[in-house]
Amino acid sequence: MTNTPQPSMLAAVIALIEYHNKPTALGWFKKVDHPNFYVQRLPLNEFEFADLMNDFFITFAVSSKHYDDARYFPATRLQFPLFTRRKGFSYHPLTVALLCEAARLGHWPEVVTE
Repeated sequence: MTNTPQPSMLAAVIALIEYHNKPTALGWFKKVDHPNFYVQRLPLNEFEFADLMNDFFITFAVSSKHYDDARYFPATRLQFPLFTRRKGFSYHPLTVALLCEAARLGHWPEVVTE
């Protein structure tokens, strides 16, 4: 993303993410505090991610036509979350900045530049 999100949009997107944020296994929260934060770093299961994204699309009136959850949350990552850093378990980053850009546009970007 080359565009820096507007502070009000950034704050609104982060607030929505924090609403869905869950504590880690050790009981602490991963802080969502900058535009380049990957949503995949949150300790959410596939249903919680789906709920977060559904809320995002509704809250910001964003068309999900071009959104593909398999691009950002592949099944292998959801089945084996501890091994996502190993070779073959790659995903495209879903950043706070990307969510801000989609909210600004009103639709999910067709071509994602990362």
